[in-house]
Amino acid sequence: MANPSAQAWDALIIGAGHNGLVCAAYLARAGKRVLVLERRGVVGGAAVTEEFHPGFRNSVASYTVSLLQPKVIADLDLPAHGLTVVPRRIN
Repeated sequence: MANPSAQAWDALIIGAGHNGLVCAAYLARAGKRVLVLERRGVVGGAAVTEEFHPGFRNSVASYTVSLLQPKVIADLDLPAHGLTVVPRRIN
């Protein structure tokens, strides 16, 4: 996209966190022209995995994926787009 500001948009989503991305996906599926803006160089919001100390990476809010409604997962066919939920056992 050469110049997003020159386009006409039906919806503008500020923040490309998991909630903003789901909202944008539903709006786009409904035929709306959607622009998602994110201040960071990475999307995913709180679910992003980051290095908090050299050699140590963690996604501080990845547990919230377990709160994602199964209907949303099915509606957006998220497994076909790479979603894999790996249950963890607590020892």
